[in-house]
Amino acid sequence: MDDLIDDVGIDAKHSYKDVIMPVTEVKKYGERIAILGGIDMDFLCRSDEKAVRKRVRETLELCMQGGGYCLGTGNSVANYIPLENYFAMLDEGQKFAYPSHK
Repeated sequence: MDDLIDDVGIDAKHSYKDVIMPVTEVKKYGERIAILGGIDMDFLCRSDEKAVRKRVRETLELCMQGGGYCLGTGNSVANYIPLENYFAMLDEGQKFAYPSHK
């Protein structure tokens, strides 16, 4: 990562898989680059809505500290993600950003 930031000059990173590198591990670079996405696609597809909401809240609580993070999926938004899970991810993001609008 240091080479990508220092030598290549990236200013943001997207596309995370839990089995390779969870977004929470990359957050340590959040002061140097923007961290985008991170809610694993496999997790979104296989989990129930309650688990998705919990995971999104936990990710936001960790990754939003100090800024530099934007909530999203770990990759592109595929048409096979259950809509209720995708909407739950977005809803939790709004609740985190605007707590008075719960």
